[in-house]
Amino acid sequence: MARAHGDPVLIPVCTDEEAEIIAVINSETQTFMDADFDAWATKWVQDARAQTICVSSIGKSAISGWQLVASHMRHALAHGGGCGMLRFHQDNFQITIDNQTAWAVFDQWAEDKDGGTWDSFETRILERVDGQWKIVYMQFMEKHYNRVARDALSVDETGRIVWASPETLETLKRHPHLTISAGRIRARQSAWDRTLQTAIARAGRYHNFFEQWRFTQENGAPFHYPVVLGESDEGNVIVVHVSVRDNATCILVGGDGTVHRRLAVAQAVFGLSEGQLKVARNIADGVGLKAAAEALGITVNTARTHLSRLYEKTGVNSQTALVRLLLSVG
Repeated sequence: MARAHGDPVLIPVCTDEEAEIIAVINSETQTFMDADFDAWATKWVQDARAQTICVSSIGKSAISGWQLVASHMRHALAHGGGCGMLRFHQDNFQITIDNQTAWAVFDQWAEDKDGGTWDSFETRILERVDGQWKIVYMQFMEKHYNRVARDALSVDETGRIVWASPETLETLKRHPHLTISAGRIRARQSAWDRTLQTAIARAGRYHNFFEQWRFTQENGAPFHYPVVLGESDEGNVIVVHVSVRDNATCILVGGDGTVHRRLAVAQAVFGLSEGQLKVARNIADGVGLKAAAEALGITVNTARTHLSRLYEKTGVNSQTALVRLLLSVG
């Protein structure tokens, strides 16, 4: 079972010197989160060797020299550009100390005020100055970032969970169609699970950076598609959304923002009316026809009429096939 972020972390026994280094790194992050520039600056070697490197999904940044580093950070913290962190934790420290220099690598998880969460791989180089450890080099490398995808998890090519938000782990405890078994994401029905595992294996082919780069170059977008598992006894079409990022497969067990865009394209391709589109959107979101009618304020008979027209225009005869076709467009 994957450990939810925020769970207690067992920190291995370390030397007094290593503990001092960890405390400095932790304090530097805390002062950053508190937007306290003056306190943050005391954790740094303030000369021309100071350097920060950040690599994330929005790009990369390299700043050299204390004057530029300090100017950049002062402005960011003063104008709310400090990521708006609410909480964080750091673990898996590996520290090498050579005389007056230390090299530390570790993992970090954080949450921001907008609900986004991210995992990062961090590096710090520190020097002992007047008996105190201070940071001279910082590198941040984002591994995962999820702004609205609290119902997301990442798996390897076998479906084994390598990351999951706390919300996802709670959701899967009571999810009617998906579960976690032996550390892997599984569908509760065997036929659905075969479809899910096939999709995960297919996505796993693109975990390698160069394979993902080639796929993006050839197709104009990263590997990302909806997987229709099937139709429940209540008439709900079950869809999960699979994408590849950061050498792992990301699975959204809830809705996905690309659905509306895909349906908008499908509306143009198949000439769907607004009423038909609204019914299609509800079905694609896993809502049964009766519940869709209630949500749209129409009768069930009207919803059935819209569904019949959808079948006629798309050439399919089941909700599962309809969703699979509509979400394959765009």
